[in-house]
Amino acid sequence: MFCTQCGRKFGETDRFCAQCGAPKAGADAVSPQPPPVPETDPSLDWRASMVPREIMGHPEVRARIEAVTGANPRGMSAEQFYEFARPVMAIAGAGPVPPLKLIKDISLPISAKLGMKTSRDTSQGFRNTFGETLAAVLCSLASRSQPLEDINEATNGCIIRSKMLSSVWSWEGDLIITLEAKDEGTLMSAAITVPGQLSDMGQSKRVLKALVEDVMKYRDTPAGG
Repeated sequence: MFCTQCGRKFGETDRFCAQCGAPKAGADAVSPQPPPVPETDPSLDWRASMVPREIMGHPEVRARIEAVTGANPRGMSAEQFYEFARPVMAIAGAGPVPPLKLIKDISLPISAKLGMKTSRDTSQGFRNTFGETLAAVLCSLASRSQPLEDINEATNGCIIRSKMLSSVWSWEGDLIITLEAKDEGTLMSAAITVPGQLSDMGQSKRVLKALVEDVMKYRDTPAGG
């Protein structure tokens, strides 16, 4: 089943769309929600913390995230664009246009199994603490409506799983962000993979560039700039 609002495919146990939040047709009106991130003691120095849940749960970080959520309009998704384009393509003589479900559920998985994919990565160092950099990354994801799927602690840092949302240039991609605390600050590495697609017309490059720019904007300015 697909979301009637944005076209994203629902998982078997999904009650709400992971992309736009719309309820799944036929789902119960009141659905269990994932447990909220526990609020951190306001007196904790989240900037010096190396624990993601402490940083995410701090009132100051929560306020920062809430203030920028949805600040950057995401535009039209690939699914929406394709549905609009189908009749135009047919009129233009492109021949029978396969339905979206055929492409997403059959063509893309087959292409992915054949090893077709688009991959791009970037790295950027920041003269900020791990806590400050993580808070800025979370603000970036929230401002662009990119889902926070998972965050795991790692040695001297963490690994964040998110998504590059689909657009008129690309299908949805997997976004992995790694933060590693260094003596001089924090190293952020990010990679996007779009399985089943050989080219995304530069979209993954633009998304990674925007991530770096967002972190520069939302981070605390270190001493000396």
